Amino acid sequence: MFVSLIIPTYNEADNLPPLLAEIFEFLPRNLAVEIIIVDDNSPDGTGAVAEKLAAKYPITVIHRSGKLGLGSAVRAGLAAAKGDVLGVMDADLSHDPTILPQILSSLATNDIVIGSRFLPGSRVDDWPWWRRLISKVGVSLAGKITKVPAEDPLSGYFFLHRRVIAGVTLTTVGYKILFEILCQGNYATLKEIPFHFRKREHSQSKLNAREHLLFLKQLLTYARTPRS
Repeated sequence: MFVSLIIPTYNEADNLPPLLAEIFEFLPRNLAVEIIIVDDNSPDGTGAVAEKLAAKYPITVIHRSGKLGLGSAVRAGLAAAKGDVLGVMDADLSHDPTILPQILSSLATNDIVIGSRFLPGSRVDDWPWWRRLISKVGVSLAGKITKVPAEDPLSGYFFLHRRVIAGVTLTTVGYKILFEILCQGNYATLKEIPFHFRKREHSQSKLNAREHLLFLKQLLTYARTPRS
């Protein structure tokens, strides 16, 4: 197994060093892995921090001209990835790396494995009531559209076999690229694993009204598309 882990970044200079340390603490020692950091010209120098970390870890840094959207960052990472297993994590320390061994072992019998915020055993830190409500409504609507039902089809923490997206043209610009993969991808099985969605320590959430509108557009598009 060769794993390509894609980490999009924008103003995550303080988060990258502890995140990479955690990731390599929990990844199996003998695993072939590459980390692809896609930085959108972060004003705080995240790209330069990532380049320095490449002296210690197997990192490739993709420097982009500006803030072009998380979905497009993931697509850029996928295009550069060499692995037969592809993964995506946020850089803000909200995605707990302790479940990485469980995710990777679950890929032996599943096409897609998702870190889920909404399973028994999951925990979410410091979400205001309105954020929980918006997320629950979005998850409920999206879960009715995907090829295989999922408790958290909008997660940003997921791994899959390359064959899942073989021949699939992904177009998502916004945050919900997993949702597009679950609607368009080539897969039959998925597994969800509960995890601790942690409080951000050094960065702000980048979700805004534009991202919600992009997701609404996705919902309408795939609701009209017959499942195959």
